[in-house]
Amino acid sequence: MPTATFSELLRSPKEVAAAAERGEVTITRRDGEDLVLTTAATVQANRAGLEFAAEIVASAVAEWPGSFAHRLRQPFPWMTFLSDAEQDVMAKEIVDIARACAGVGRFEPLAIKLSAWRATAEAYAAGVPRDNADLTWLDGNGDVVERPEA
Repeated sequence: MPTATFSELLRSPKEVAAAAERGEVTITRRDGEDLVLTTAATVQANRAGLEFAAEIVASAVAEWPGSFAHRLRQPFPWMTFLSDAEQDVMAKEIVDIARACAGVGRFEPLAIKLSAWRATAEAYAAGVPRDNADLTWLDGNGDVVERPEA
């Protein structure tokens, strides 16, 4: 993790803030504990990921009947719109990602993965067919459109 002194933060706030946009920056101080500077979005994503991780742990140790994937429907009721096979895949994926996130101390990827699964469930709930039968896939050889001018 990059570091900067508190004096550097005061002298060059734009540079230190730019570094914080790329990742956490430890701000060292002579007269107190070090601080960590990061973006609000990173903090919010980490909090969301930790909340999801707590729900996953609660589901794993719960005494509710059924498989782990089935128990995950308690904190994530939208999973009902996923097929049983998709629920099993989701359960495995989020456990793997939660472990990886814990290993690096960043939980944004867990929040992103759960958001992606939720978006899939929302699409099914809105009537998008599971077999993609009514979707038209583009081959990527279409016309090139000029970028509009501002």
